[in-house]
Amino acid sequence: MTADGEGGGEKSKFRWLDAARYEVAAAVTVLIMAVIVNAVKVVLRPDSLQLSVDKGSIFTAQYPPQLIMELKLRAQNPSGQVRMFYVSVTGYLFDNTTSASASLDPGYDSVVIFKPKDMAVVQQEALDCSLGMKVVREKQMDPSHFDVLYNGSSFSDMTLRLDGDLITEVTSELNMTRRTTYYCEELLVGGNGDDEAFKYRQDAICKQRRATN
Repeated sequence: MTADGEGGGEKSKFRWLDAARYEVAAAVTVLIMAVIVNAVKVVLRPDSLQLSVDKGSIFTAQYPPQLIMELKLRAQNPSGQVRMFYVSVTGYLFDNTTSASASLDPGYDSVVIFKPKDMAVVQQEALDCSLGMKVVREKQMDPSHFDVLYNGSSFSDMTLRLDGDLITEVTSELNMTRRTTYYCEELLVGGNGDDEAFKYRQDAICKQRRATN
């Protein structure tokens, strides 16, 4: 009788161990599936803020003895999951004789410097950010470019380089921050926004490049 009882106890232990193994295996399977699903969501979810320059143009007007420059940036958040922020942004305007992407000192190499406001864009929404600044000859822009714009002429094929921090709000307590540069190319700079030359111009879509470090 004792031997039979001990045998039954051993079988019960094995059954308990088997059940525990099945439970652990099921839990691991669920965990793996959750990781895979989240990974798929991350891959499929657009995580890049899209920027464009309205009408691909920067408008100018005389404000003696200064020059007024105006542009409108549009930020589009394609994600349905997260809010996005583009902050601490500095804009550098380059003419077609200098490479905006190759410049190691954009403050020196550019024609003029802009300071756009911080942008916060909720899920699947767009935000327009208008920027106007008064430019002083020689102090903020070299005379050769200033005089052309001040006299009502324009420059074509200019590039606006935007350097800033792109923040993706994953949760209320977790953000991902990446130094990100945008290049808004083939801009027309100079002239009034009501001029015929700007009437049918398309928005300039800005190309993005993230820092590798």
